[in-house]
Amino acid sequence: MLTQFRSTGAADGYPAFSATRLLTQQAWADLQAHVRANPLLLWLESQRSERHRDVAERILLRNILEELGQLGTRLLAKNSTLYADHDRLMAEADLRVNVGTGVAVLTVTLSVKVSPLFLLSFALSTLLIVMGLARARQANDVIVQALVIGEVTSTALAEADRAAEALRTTPPADGQPELT
Repeated sequence: MLTQFRSTGAADGYPAFSATRLLTQQAWADLQAHVRANPLLLWLESQRSERHRDVAERILLRNILEELGQLGTRLLAKNSTLYADHDRLMAEADLRVNVGTGVAVLTVTLSVKVSPLFLLSFALSTLLIVMGLARARQANDVIVQALVIGEVTSTALAEADRAAEALRTTPPADGQPELT
């Protein structure tokens, strides 16, 4: 559940990336910079319009976010040490969220059955859940950093690279510049 959490706001069918809670701000900035360096986006910017490049960038980012689980599996096969960090952080996140949820249910039940003073411990459950979500972001950050440093390869980025190569090898139509 933690890796699939998405923001409810969306525009034009794309996730509202600014409100995405999958990654820390630094990992999000690193991922955006990595995607912006893709040859297909550079070609779109030079041959089409900035709007084309922006749309392609948003699509690539969305596809990468959707394949975070697969990237984790690839990381396990490629670098078990990095995967162990990811797995430990995700286990901590799951534990904190599950315990926090259980404490919240228990707190509400005890406050109804015994005394409203039990609602004071609701803050503890909220804190556990927030800490769990923070750990899940850190776990996803490990995967993003592995992608940025080249330990794992995104299918979406690989397809974009192949598209850029096809555009590079296709002879330009009359009046259109070549891909450089």
